[in-house]
Amino acid sequence: MDVSEAILKRRSIRKFKPDPIPEEKIKLLLESARLAPSGTNTQPWRFIVVKDNDTKTKLQKAAHNQRHVKRAPVIIACCADLKAFKEFPERVDELIESGALPERTREVFIPYLKKGMSTVTRDALMIAAAANVAIAVEHIVLQAVEIGLGTCWVRWYEDNQVKEILGIPEHIEVMALLPVGIPDEDPVSRPRLGLDKIVYNNKFGEKYS
Repeated sequence: MDVSEAILKRRSIRKFKPDPIPEEKIKLLLESARLAPSGTNTQPWRFIVVKDNDTKTKLQKAAHNQRHVKRAPVIIACCADLKAFKEFPERVDELIESGALPERTREVFIPYLKKGMSTVTRDALMIAAAANVAIAVEHIVLQAVEIGLGTCWVRWYEDNQVKEILGIPEHIEVMALLPVGIPDEDPVSRPRLGLDKIVYNNKFGEKYS
């Protein structure tokens, strides 16, 4: 299966078979997330793999009793570590060492980052964290399709309850719950806007053709 086929076949799955997911498949999903692109190589994503039934029951209640949360044999709590952004200099240095950035970046970019981090707001960090984690999660989602698994992004939950259930510290933010399992349904494709509604030419509002 190529990427285009995985994109076409992807669905939000809310009915799962009870079959357990082999550990090697879970690790493949997580490895796919690990390899996702990340701004300034920050890699703020953190994942909690939940298989315990009692914990899944609690997460379902925290997610307003959405049944598919508990139905999945595995739930991946997809989180962001806001402290990761304080490690910008280390991550940039790693990019330099790997040859991805020139040596002069140390003198130009790292001081700029350190200065910027002294004034950045938590809201700004949350936006950056959400973007980074979302990329990694979608890597999981598409990899799941390729190996015969289904997923469903879950964003409707009581954040503080989820953090308490999973023992998540203050500097870690939950970005999504991702139920994972073998699909027990085959939903039809959902309607999507055409390119003429979402793409513009050179400037916003100018028709793209």
